[in-house]
Amino acid sequence: MDTAAGSSSGSARNAAPTMLALALLFVLGVAAIYHGTDKFRVVSTEEARRLDIAEHPRKVPDAALSDAGGRKLDLYRTLGQDGRVSIVTFIYTRCNVVCSVLGNEFQQMQQTLQQRGLQHQLRLLSISFDATDGPAQLSSYAIRMKADPQDWQMLSVDTAAQRSSLLNSFGIVVVPAPLGEFQHNAAFHVVTPDGRLSRIFDYDQPEAALAYALSLSSRHPQIAQKNGEDSQAEARTGAAL
Repeated sequence: MDTAAGSSSGSARNAAPTMLALALLFVLGVAAIYHGTDKFRVVSTEEARRLDIAEHPRKVPDAALSDAGGRKLDLYRTLGQDGRVSIVTFIYTRCNVVCSVLGNEFQQMQQTLQQRGLQHQLRLLSISFDATDGPAQLSSYAIRMKADPQDWQMLSVDTAAQRSSLLNSFGIVVVPAPLGEFQHNAAFHVVTPDGRLSRIFDYDQPEAALAYALSLSSRHPQIAQKNGEDSQAEARTGAAL
């Protein structure tokens, strides 16, 4: 009896350090997951990046651009020229899959903005990452998409270095595929007039992207000032009549 009791006591003592070690590993594992998922709020690196952008909007790099008419522009001036918030997508004009989805959603957004008279608050920008997309290709794409250039612009980036920098800042990954095609991710990117990437929405969330962009436009100082100036101009016109 004494031998059995001693054996049980020894087994318990030997098991105690093992249980303690397992408990410590569990606590450390939970702590690692807690920090790695930003307090359990995200489950992937991309979600963490999007959450960080939502909480800390980041400045995007400037880039030399060309539009469908062959005009030379730059991104900062395009974003800030009239105080409108922009929704930006990245496409290539020969794409018949996800780019078509983005184009169709932009058509709906354009129609919504025009019907509600909100063009002065928001613009749509489709930026090609394909070096072979020149003004002719952009113009053909714009016609196919029925894009109004006042509300929806088609643009290409002039240099490979700036194209790469811009794609990296927006989190766009482009992989060449057979037959000159590309595999790429897609999203709606909301950018403020001062060039800050403020929020990213999946390409199947167009309504959320539009609603957020419009709410942001009402809060942005440049847009509030522009709206105030428009209202004063309308009032002066009415008084003159």
